[in-house]
Amino acid sequence: MEIAGAIASIVQLFCGHCCSNDSVSERCSHMRKPKKVLQILEDKMELLTAREDDVKQKLQVEKVWNGMDPTAEVKLWLENVQKMKNIMTSLKKEIQDNISCLCGYFPNYYRRLKLGNSVTKKMRKVQELLDNSRFSDSSLVNMVPGRGKTFPGTTLVGETAKGILLRTWEYLMDENIGIIGIYGMGGVGKTSIIKEINNQLLSKKAIFDNVIWVTASKDINLEKLQKHIAKEIGLSFHDEDSEITRASELFEALQRRGRCLLIIDDLWEAYSLENIGFPNPTKENGCKLLITTRSSNVCRCMETVREIEVHVLSMEEAWDLFQQKVGEEVLSSPRIRDLAKDVAKECAGLPLALITVGRALRKENNIRQWQAALTELRNSTANIEGVDNQVFARLRFSYDRLKDDMTRSCFLYCALYPEDHIIETEELIKYWLWDSLLGSFGSQIVKMRLGKMILNELKSACMLEGVYQDGHTDEYVKMHDVIRDMVIALTRVNSSFMIKAGLGLQVPPVENEWPPDLERVSLMRNDLSSLSREPKCPKLCTLLLQYNSINKGIHPTFFRHMQNLKVLNLSYTGIHRLPESLSDLENLHALLLCSCWNLCYVPTLEKLKELRVLDLSYTSIEHMPEGMNMFVKLQHLNLSYTKVYEIPILVLPKYKFLESLFIIGLWQFSLQPTFVDVLASCSSLAVLKANFSTMQEFDKYVASGHWYMLDSFRFFIGYIPSSTHTGKNSIGFFGVHICERLNPAWLPGRILELEIHECSGITHLPVFITAAASRLQLCKIRYCDEMKWIFTAEWSSFSNLEWLEIEGLSNLSQICKGIPPAGTLASLKILQVTACNDLKILLPLVLVQHLRNLEEITIQNCDKIMEIIAAGEENQGVTEVNDGEIILPRLQKLKLSYLPELKHIFNGIMTCDSLSSIEVYRCTELKMLPFFVEIRQQLLRSLKQIKGTKRWWRALERNHEDALNLLYPVFKEVQENSSLEEEGEEGEGEEGDMCSVHSEGSINSSYGPR
Repeated sequence: MEIAGAIASIVQLFCGHCCSNDSVSERCSHMRKPKKVLQILEDKMELLTAREDDVKQKLQVEKVWNGMDPTAEVKLWLENVQKMKNIMTSLKKEIQDNISCLCGYFPNYYRRLKLGNSVTKKMRKVQELLDNSRFSDSSLVNMVPGRGKTFPGTTLVGETAKGILLRTWEYLMDENIGIIGIYGMGGVGKTSIIKEINNQLLSKKAIFDNVIWVTASKDINLEKLQKHIAKEIGLSFHDEDSEITRASELFEALQRRGRCLLIIDDLWEAYSLENIGFPNPTKENGCKLLITTRSSNVCRCMETVREIEVHVLSMEEAWDLFQQKVGEEVLSSPRIRDLAKDVAKECAGLPLALITVGRALRKENNIRQWQAALTELRNSTANIEGVDNQVFARLRFSYDRLKDDMTRSCFLYCALYPEDHIIETEELIKYWLWDSLLGSFGSQIVKMRLGKMILNELKSACMLEGVYQDGHTDEYVKMHDVIRDMVIALTRVNSSFMIKAGLGLQVPPVENEWPPDLERVSLMRNDLSSLSREPKCPKLCTLLLQYNSINKGIHPTFFRHMQNLKVLNLSYTGIHRLPESLSDLENLHALLLCSCWNLCYVPTLEKLKELRVLDLSYTSIEHMPEGMNMFVKLQHLNLSYTKVYEIPILVLPKYKFLESLFIIGLWQFSLQPTFVDVLASCSSLAVLKANFSTMQEFDKYVASGHWYMLDSFRFFIGYIPSSTHTGKNSIGFFGVHICERLNPAWLPGRILELEIHECSGITHLPVFITAAASRLQLCKIRYCDEMKWIFTAEWSSFSNLEWLEIEGLSNLSQICKGIPPAGTLASLKILQVTACNDLKILLPLVLVQHLRNLEEITIQNCDKIMEIIAAGEENQGVTEVNDGEIILPRLQKLKLSYLPELKHIFNGIMTCDSLSSIEVYRCTELKMLPFFVEIRQQLLRSLKQIKGTKRWWRALERNHEDALNLLYPVFKEVQENSSLEEEGEEGEGEEGDMCSVHSEGSINSSYGPR
């Protein structure tokens, strides 16, 4: 057999690779000296690592000095470098293994050749990363630094709060007062007051250069506090940094930032400013510290110069607030009004209690309910650490007043997250669903809707607060820490919850901390390296372990006595193998293993017949677990970007309840002849994310009509891109031939995001795409060499498109063919054009009049472009807009680079009063700017920077001397000798790695980034 293997190796060598493009000598070097070839690659990796260190150091300097964040391009490049380093580790191990046959006496040349070819490919990739590593200042960081974070507006209740705000403001304006303390009981409104102060300060630039807000908590320590402050100013520490080192780095960074106000909300323990690293506030440095706390002793220990106590509301103020929350129509009844006054009195003037109790009784017309409420409040007795008994009693009343046990159970679940954690609502509702809190009947989609209704009720009752994050307030919530304390106290009474989330635990709970009545355990976001016990918790339903190391593994019998477990989350842990006792979790509903990067073994799952959710995405498993055909109730399956090479595709139709399927990155699926037939037979699918190897396969899938059943989709056709950021209802064509004559009804008209890369067969966006993309919001087209224009005016106006990015269209002559109808590109905000070397005029004048929402224009590396905006050949004779004057009211950023023939942006007058950033590189013929012809005061106020060479600035002065004299303070010079690579790479290098394409969850998600 050994001899046969050797002969097979030789035959494969000469037959399997006879058509290789590599030279014979290069292939021979792979076979003779694989380690020498690897050494060449390692040398390049050393250089790449050095470049990575340089980039990170520059980013650190920019963040500390100027408060600027890295651009998306730089983040992507850093992700790609990390991915390559990971690949190199495994590749090196593979090459260093004994790759021989005949008991080690005869080299396995075929294996060596394959590895050599792999090394060559990696070498090209490393070289690409090196080529793309020289970032100019403009492409390294986003240009507008932030001074702080603004919070959603809050309404201050009563004259008491407004008076405290005024007093605090006066102290902040007094240069002799450096440290101010605001104290009062939990829920009295301290945070609302300082949020208003924070927002007002950010609107007045002359007072503080930076306003830094951090939220402390009961479990804070000095290290966490230092890291919270560092995060807000973009500073990062090494794990081995000492307390003194962190304080020193913070001190230097804060000094460079000028006049800083540090706001620490909800401080429970005093710390020395010297130990923290915050400059001692003085008249000279202009720094100040503002803290809120529940203890006046903390104020004294922090050496506050002025202290302000926040008292509860007066009777009149409390009654006014309570009336607002209950509703005037309810109080029209004299008997209810009298009861309501007594209920308000029982809330003891505490705003949080008044709001929660008032919301609980809003529009309640039944007098018996009011009588019962008053009795409950008067008789309620409880105790909670850090909160006054009366406060807890009132909050407990609001909890009891929730609609039903389902709503109360969902509410209690929220406390499983760490204190002050921003919770993604979709993730939270899914937990409710998986834990059977939303009932046992109905589809996943129906239950999600029910969950949203419950969530809205909890927000309406002020038991949860909406959080403004990523531009949205309806996707995130947060639990007030006082309310969370109440929940923990409630669950502690019957030992049903163990909540130790985000405490930095390094040692797992001991045996007596796992009582038999436990129902839910949260150990998420700690530093646990192992789980070595065998808890006896037969009632346990939820176990959250995500974001722990667990690199030392889990005890083989850890799950033996958890027969009722429904939700198990081990995502983002370093576990290698799951214990055999996992196989006995017969009631498990959700097994979440997303991004367990070391995971290579999952035991048999054949007993898990109740499983609804299985997430194995971004793991290292190569074999699917046994028992996949037993998941008769499976609703969600995520196998994207796993390393599995044997996929049981025919098992999918057996999942009669499967509603969401994610299989991006699995060529093993898409290459099977029955792939489309299998997908089309999944009749209950509502969400599908998949890739198709050819247009023929995708055409076959669309023709099946299955797409029309989906609520959400994400499709890649052709090769799988190394990096993409498309989201819901997106489609991408990569390296395929697209026929322009396909049926216009080929695609459903629900596409929101479109990408076309390296595709042939099209000279413009074909009819079938424009017909299906009436709601399109994002469009990216790259390296389609046959394209001559993008839109044809009579086919579509793309009135909803917000982002248009085109790159490498070497034959593109115009963006829009024909005279565009009214509303064309009316919603467009971002326009980016790169390396379109046949383009002479970017925007026809008749199109510009529709671009009222345009915010950013970036044009780079276009050799022939002469004008950005002009009439154009097809539009000659068309009346010019506003007699040679155009208005772009929302344009904020203009970036032009490597446009050697560019003479005019517009040969007339442009009004751009919102313009804040102008960047011009290597545009030697551009000597006039149309918005400087008549300089406007609005433009002078909005412009924050103009970047370019000194020579270009002098050329501008000949035509705009008055304007440039006024604008010189915002001019930032770019050195004349900057290389093409240093300034021009910003439009290149969009490649990344598959593992950067996460779509589930969010940044603040507890089981996966978005």
